[in-house]
Order: sequence, then C-alpha cells, then structure tokens
Amino acid sequence: MPTAEREELPRFVSPMLLSQGAPPTGDGWAVEVKWDGIRAQLRFDGRRVCLRSRPGRDCTDQFPELAEIADVLGSRSVILDGELVCLDVDGRPDFGALRASLAGPARRVNGAPRPATLMAFDVLHLDGRAVRRLSYARRRELLGQLGLDGPVCRTPRYFVGDSDRVVAAVAKQGLEGVVAKRLESVYAEGRRSRAWIKHKLRRRERLVVAGWRERAGVLPEFLLARRDEAGRLRPAGSASLGLDAERRATLLEVLAEHELPRGAARRGGGARWAAPVIEIFVDSHGSPAGPVRDAIMREILVP
Repeated sequence: MPTAEREELPRFVSPMLLSQGAPPTGDGWAVEVKWDGIRAQLRFDGRRVCLRSRPGRDCTDQFPELAEIADVLGSRSVILDGELVCLDVDGRPDFGALRASLAGPARRVNGAPRPATLMAFDVLHLDGRAVRRLSYARRRELLGQLGLDGPVCRTPRYFVGDSDRVVAAVAKQGLEGVVAKRLESVYAEGRRSRAWIKHKLRRRERLVVAGWRERAGVLPEFLLARRDEAGRLRPAGSASLGLDAERRATLLEVLAEHELPRGAARRGGGARWAAPVIEIFVDSHGSPAGPVRDAIMREILVP
C-alpha cells in the first residue's frame, strides 16, 4: 500500500463519487450511515477554516459556526470530506432546515439557532502529507485520532461485516440509507467508484394531493400534504416522478374537478389548489415529519 507523500495543502480535492447498489457483506467492507445533507469539504491551514461544496464553491460564510473546529485542530493542516447536516432534537438530519440555511447564516427553529454539523467521514490531507493513497481503513484511523466529536464536526461510527443489521437499524430510525466502503480502497479523486456503494432506503407513505403546478417543458409538480395527529394538513413537499402519462392525466383531471375557487386557498408560484380528497402512495426518504425527498409516486387513491 502506498505511503503518505508530502504535498502542499491543496486548495480543493475533487471528491470521490459513489456508485449505487445493494451493500456488500463481509469483513472487507465498512458500512456507515448515509446522512441526508450536502456533501462538503473542509480545509484548515492552521489559521482559517474554508468550506466548499461538492463542485468546489466556497460556502464558508453561510456556515460561520464551523470556524469553531479551529479550536480542536489547533495548528494542524487538514482537508476533511463529509456531509453537512442540520440535526433535529432527536439527532436526525433535517434537510429542510439545511436548505433554509443556504439563504444566509441565520437559522432559527422556535427562536433558537439551528447550527450545522459536518459529519466527517474521510481525511484527504493531514499535516503536509497526502493521505488519499492510503487505505480507507488507515484514513479512518487517522480521522479518529483528530478527536472530532463536538457540536459542529463529528466522526460518525462505521461497522465492519454487519451490513444487514446496520441497514435494519437505519431503516428503523427513518434515516436516508447506508454507504458501504471497501476497507482497502484508496481515494479515487473526481471519479465514481464501486469501492463506495450507496444504498438508499425508501418508505411508503399515504399522502394527500393538495394541489399542482404546471410549467411548459417539465412534468407537472404535485403538491403533497400529510395529516397530523389532530387531522390538520401539513405541507409535505412535492413530487413529479413515478406516474406514467396516462395516470398523470387522470390525476390532473380529477384535481381539476376538485379545484378550489380563487380566494379559497392561497395561490403562489403558479400553484393551483384542490380540496383534500385525493390521496396517493409515495415512496421517499427523509424525515417522516419533513418534506419528502426523491419522491416516487406509486398508487393514486381517487374517491
């Protein structure tokens, strides 16, 4: 296995990309949680923290709280690869809160700040040396030695040879999925590799189709809602995929029959609203209380 060669601290390292499939089993693979957030790379030169998105865009100013990692790293130089998330009170990623944070540094939930956290799952440069040609297992050892276990940066656990149990636990907690990584793999900069395999978990949910939006050249967007314990409708995001042309046309026709008159519901962005009588089964991931993510519409329930 190659050694860690000396190098100047890079400005940015093109991230390694994941393939998709079922998680492999066996002792040669590590399995970890796939966090529902935004891929991010943190660079620290011993003085200043710089945060970049997957394409390399500087987003440091949008997440000023990550500057606190300097207190842990001290004079070290490092580049970390990870997932930027906002955690809810139960410790689950809240993608809606993270998306809202991209509009500016202030994130408020019930009047309290909602900080972002970097879930660091790899180290790419450490103290003047390129560690990307070391094995994933060795890079994980080096990452663990940094002591990243605070409110703004954590090193999540990984598990070896027990993918079925990890998948079951992740599904039970309603998390996005898992990533399996070959322990002996090197970091493939800027390339998609079968050494990292993501496996998304989807849940099926019965939701109300509360409205729709049509725009030229794209599929109709169906606006979804879920009922809370008191029976009140709460926004649940939107979906466009999963229905063939015939079923989309049927759904649009039924919605038009139940469309609310102007003034009966708030309109905006070209949205049209319908009485909450049409339901649909949707496969998605994300927080069960938040907007659906990567939603696929399945079965329409017409009254």
